[in-house]
Amino acid sequence: MKALVFGGNGFLGSSLLEEFLRRGYETTVFDLKNRRNNLLKERGIQIIEGDLLNLDKAKIPFEGMDWVVNLASITTPAESIKNPDRDGLNYPVCERIFKEALSAGVKKIFYPSSGGTIYGSPEKIPVDENYPPNPTIPYAVTKLKIERRLTQMCEGSGTIPLIFRYGNPYGPNQYPGGGTGVITAWLEAIRDGKRIDLFGSEENARDFFFVKDATDACLTALNSQKARGVYNIGSGKPTTLRTIIETMKQVTGRKVDVNVLPPRPNDKVSRIALDIRKAERDFGWKPKVGLAEGIEKTWRWVLDGEPFTI
Repeated sequence: MKALVFGGNGFLGSSLLEEFLRRGYETTVFDLKNRRNNLLKERGIQIIEGDLLNLDKAKIPFEGMDWVVNLASITTPAESIKNPDRDGLNYPVCERIFKEALSAGVKKIFYPSSGGTIYGSPEKIPVDENYPPNPTIPYAVTKLKIERRLTQMCEGSGTIPLIFRYGNPYGPNQYPGGGTGVITAWLEAIRDGKRIDLFGSEENARDFFFVKDATDACLTALNSQKARGVYNIGSGKPTTLRTIIETMKQVTGRKVDVNVLPPRPNDKVSRIALDIRKAERDFGWKPKVGLAEGIEKTWRWVLDGEPFTI
């Protein structure tokens, strides 16, 4: 199997590459210049260094690829609010990637969307894929637009679109920054004896799930004969920030001091959980790693100094 991965150095990408390597897939990665690239080369991954905004300068080998996995993004949710015009640049970049992949006749195109922001604040949870989208931040508006464009472009072609509306994945290789990675950010603070910053209410709830489950969902869908279209991927249940804090106390055995701050502009959704039954029906996936186990694995990674693992 041959795969082209955009954004392989990122949080989700690094976990996925580990599994690609384990299974012997021939993998090419397009990403920014990074010291991690040498680690990937040592493991047999072809690296193409470049910038999403300058794709014309890179010779990207779409021909002969079975899968194109587009995990790269120009912005984070928080950054999209500060600079919505820049966030909008994700759309033409993704469209270009999809067009090249379709022209090369790839079998499947995978795109990660955002179940945590696309639905807005639904009246009832968990929310399934048929719930009317109500994006409240530029990041989610762009994600939805890209979802729809990919679906449209694949119609009538031999290429299968796979679009995952992820909840809130967490785990090793998620370096906090840009308003993402609350679990690793809090574990860092606990390790260093600092107070954790809680924006808004501790009763706010997200669909937290471990990165290994996100990777397993992607691999299972890519290898499935039935998977096609949009899928919610998460734990299937809401987890409050208070529950996260209490679990961290139990896992770390340390005191947790909380600094309560006003909600940020990108914290518009106060409660979300995803109905993940469609993924189980179509390709037999469901999460396996519980919250305590996932936080414990992440805590060990933080204690080790947060090494880049692949």
